[in-house]
Amino acid sequence: MLKARKKITKKEIKHDPFLETIYHVKEYVEENQKLITGVGIGVVAIIIVGMIMNKNIAAEKDASEAALGKAFVSLGTDDRDNGQLQLELLVDDYTGSEAAQRGLFMLARIKYEQKDYLTAQSYLQDFLDHPTEEFHAGGLLLMADLEKMNGNTNAVAGYINQAIKQAANEPEKDKYTIMLADHYMHTGEYKEAQLLAKSIIDKYPNNSELKNNAEEIIGYLHTVFSDEQ
Repeated sequence: MLKARKKITKKEIKHDPFLETIYHVKEYVEENQKLITGVGIGVVAIIIVGMIMNKNIAAEKDASEAALGKAFVSLGTDDRDNGQLQLELLVDDYTGSEAAQRGLFMLARIKYEQKDYLTAQSYLQDFLDHPTEEFHAGGLLLMADLEKMNGNTNAVAGYINQAIKQAANEPEKDKYTIMLADHYMHTGEYKEAQLLAKSIIDKYPNNSELKNNAEEIIGYLHTVFSDEQ
């Protein structure tokens, strides 16, 4: 015959650490049931809101990328007016998105080509606040050119130096270095130009474009130094 299950008393629980822990947990839950239920509902609510936000963010990203794609199609078919309008709508409707940042760079290029340099610079400044990786160096070089038109030689050197740091590979970095050397050559900073040009010459074979450009700068500087003596 089975014996009746013995009822465990509080005193016995206190002598068993494991049972004592279970007892205290049970006691806490019973005393704070409303609080725990409220917290649980709050956690669930946060999870649901997070899921909705993630879904909305994904949907907005898809929509902004689709809008950018339409703008590229228009620009690719030489429908520049429509393409520009679509880019402007993209920037207004999806401000801060990666697609909108790409749109800002494209608008800057369009305005630059249209010789509307003030608007181009405004778009570029907004783009460079949160640049996309693929257009970062290009945006810096375009800004350098705009600052050159404004006569801000120090700003030109600064933007080209930043572009060198953002270069995607070594040849691109050396191309921007030659641009900086050329800038220094035209602003009378001959020693800086010479050092940069010399750093390129030995890296490339004869008749390569970068080597030829570097040699042209060195040749010009030799003439300058000879005239100074």
